[in-house]
Amino acid sequence: MRFEQLRYLEAALRTGSFRQAAKELGVSQPTITNQIQRLEEDLGVVLVLRTAQGVRPTYAAERILPHAEAAIQAENLLRQEASAVEGLKIGSVRLATVSTGSLIVLPELVKQLHDEHPNIRFEVTEGGSEMVRHGVLAGHFDVGIITRLGLPEPDDHTDQLHHIDLMTGRLVLCVPDSHPLADADTLEVSALSGEPLIIFKKGSILRTAFEKLVEGVEARVVYSTDSAETAQQMVRAGVGVSIANTLAPSTVSGNGVALVPIKEAWARTTLSAIVRTGEHRGPVVQTMLRLIREDAQRALRERR
Repeated sequence: MRFEQLRYLEAALRTGSFRQAAKELGVSQPTITNQIQRLEEDLGVVLVLRTAQGVRPTYAAERILPHAEAAIQAENLLRQEASAVEGLKIGSVRLATVSTGSLIVLPELVKQLHDEHPNIRFEVTEGGSEMVRHGVLAGHFDVGIITRLGLPEPDDHTDQLHHIDLMTGRLVLCVPDSHPLADADTLEVSALSGEPLIIFKKGSILRTAFEKLVEGVEARVVYSTDSAETAQQMVRAGVGVSIANTLAPSTVSGNGVALVPIKEAWARTTLSAIVRTGEHRGPVVQTMLRLIREDAQRALRERR
């Protein structure tokens, strides 16, 4: 049994495809297939079921996979510690982020990481805060960037995550500049009764916030999106009203859009980096966290 066989197994089961796993790891599909077969022979169990929809784990694989992921992580740390002696010449880091993190923090960070450490393998996945949180907890990502509301965390795993707060903002209601609420100093929620609403898809904190905002109000949803920029365009076109986070670069008043403050305590937003609590973090992850903090501070200075 070799580490690369465990990597092939984890990638195949995570992606549900030998072809996708081969593409991700930069090897041929027959290599993935043959090495997993050898691993099955070595362990004496069947690990992968081949179906018309792709590959899925057997019961044995479900039992083995957490140990395989731990072994892969241990190998990564071993290589990174050895690499650190020579100035981070090799290593990898898997980052998941919300779109706000991509827009504010990552452009300079990615360039700097590639310039200073060209041999570091750097993978970024973008999604909602819920996906990022669960992915970090499950070990699919080494670092996450999420947005948090001033509400209790949505699950019972908060003690398993360490939060590094980067910057804060607030939620606002976005309305066309001709709307009766456009000049309001604060939002009376009852005013949203019957209003056409542009909401966000499940997994976004903006969806959670909207559901919290319209509790007890007759909501009339006319458009659903996962893009803050799309929501702003729809508001500008007069389709309806939406909600936005002032941390997002697209959240600006003018050009047909007015912003109405939501002054509830829960409407405070925080952009945070997350890692698993109590886990040893290798040099590559430590470097990543340092760069995230530095670029967040740079972004704050540019906004002032």
